[in-house]
Amino acid sequence: MNDTAVKPLAVMPGILLLEDNEAYRTLLTEILTLAGFAVHAAANGRHVDAILAERPIDLVITDVVMPERDGIETLTALRYSHPRLPVIAISGDVPLNTHLFLTIAEKLGASRVLAKPFKMDQLVAAAREAIAASNALVATAAVPAQ
Repeated sequence: MNDTAVKPLAVMPGILLLEDNEAYRTLLTEILTLAGFAVHAAANGRHVDAILAERPIDLVITDVVMPERDGIETLTALRYSHPRLPVIAISGDVPLNTHLFLTIAEKLGASRVLAKPFKMDQLVAAAREAIAASNALVATAAVPAQ
């Protein structure tokens, strides 16, 4: 990641990162934190509702293939409980089905999908774009029609 091109954000948006691979979860957490995000990470989507109830989250980044509660199940639940919360789906654990899983995630409303391995600056850019687009939608919805 080119540090000179990445400027810190004025406010630290909250990201919930769901990734079952501990080493990869740690790496993504460090990269996103350095990019100016407040990151809360978990190994799966089992406790998403509790996490969303206790802390401000502006974006969910979820691996698609995880034990206990996978990314597809989590994304489906979020579309009902938090329909405006942007979600980025990532996958690469099942090479033959990666495209299928990411296509399903897109159909379920993922803001962006990224196949592993991806460049870290792609993830940071996707996170910034998803949050900006979500904020623009909220701002547009808040303006009364005249």
